[in-house]
Amino acid sequence: MVTQIIQLTETPPVRLDRVSERAGNEVYAKLENTNLTGSHKDRESLAMIRDMLSKGAKEAVIASRGNAAISLSALAPCGGIKVNVFVSRSISRDRLELISIFSRKLRVVDGSYYDAVRKSEAFVAKSGGYDCNPGRNRHKLLGDSVIGRELLRQLKESPDWVVVPWNNGTLISGVWQGIREAKPRMVAAVAKESKMMDSISGYHRLDGEELDQTICESQGKVVHIDDMEVSAATVELRMEGVFCEPAAAASLAAFKKLRMEGGTAVPLITGSAFKFIKSYTQTPNRR
Repeated sequence: MVTQIIQLTETPPVRLDRVSERAGNEVYAKLENTNLTGSHKDRESLAMIRDMLSKGAKEAVIASRGNAAISLSALAPCGGIKVNVFVSRSISRDRLELISIFSRKLRVVDGSYYDAVRKSEAFVAKSGGYDCNPGRNRHKLLGDSVIGRELLRQLKESPDWVVVPWNNGTLISGVWQGIREAKPRMVAAVAKESKMMDSISGYHRLDGEELDQTICESQGKVVHIDDMEVSAATVELRMEGVFCEPAAAASLAAFKKLRMEGGTAVPLITGSAFKFIKSYTQTPNRR
């Protein structure tokens, strides 16, 4: 059983003292960057690996912009599973180097992330394999739902706001499944274009139906973030002792734009600074 091979411990919610004082809220950062490979993607990977083992699947297929492929490629071999990874040629060098450490079946695709997704789906259709892409695998959402359930156990009071970096809509929808009973308002932090937030830039919406349902049911919001805003949020988090990649700091940047006094807010910190140090040290263009 995979549970005998890999264990995830609960990730801590840490009060952001300075942010809380300035904002007039109780603000807790949920540190998903403390997972085994430094991102929340380990939640999704473990859920899918358990499903693969229950079905006897030996080969997985995924298209990724970084964290998802790193996580799955690092953890799946513990269960004897091989991983086929498809990435766009535009992927940053630091992400590509990390993926190549773990994946012996890496394919670099000309074009965008969407092109990598299409190539991976064509591979599944032709050669088989367990599809680990967003919009194709409900176990990704089930894995992320654990984050929501943890928050309910860990906080003294249910949060009023949960803020999540958004790319495909998988994470925010999964967290909502786990925390729905507490009825927080879910906030999606998005970046249409970004040089710093490669993990979330663009509107991919491969789990778009679940995303729309989450925003509607929770009376949530979609908040747009630019590089200057996320750069400032990254520094604020660093001063609180939280070191994350810029795409993860988008959750704090989005919360600050809400300007809601009172109540409890939880920005999810989804990825570590130390995996993607080049993007962490980039300077955004001033407009």
